[in-house]
Amino acid sequence: MDDMRELVTVEQATRLFVLVAIVLPILGAAVGAWLGSRRGRPRRGLALGLLAGMAGPGNLALWRMYNGITDRLGLDTVRNLLTNLAIFAAIGVALGVAVGFVARRMGLNGQSGRSPGA
Repeated sequence: MDDMRELVTVEQATRLFVLVAIVLPILGAAVGAWLGSRRGRPRRGLALGLLAGMAGPGNLALWRMYNGITDRLGLDTVRNLLTNLAIFAAIGVALGVAVGFVARRMGLNGQSGRSPGA
């Protein structure tokens, strides 16, 4: 019989996430600048593309944080599950509020800014 092995190791996943963290901001900035220039606002497109590209380094940071917590608390513990759940839920809510704020401020939510009754 063959020993059971991981399909993807932690090292392989980490290498992939490092590559994504390097490529995504560059790609996001380039695509954002290109799309922005087609709409006559290249600097705004560049900023939005770079911001979207920061998902790569953010993903790497979350991966390292997850691994650090899991290494400390153990993979198969309820404490690990609840700790990661609380942290990632808080990060998700904070990012959702921040994106909503930026979208409203930049007028990206598709509304004219007037109240429905006006």
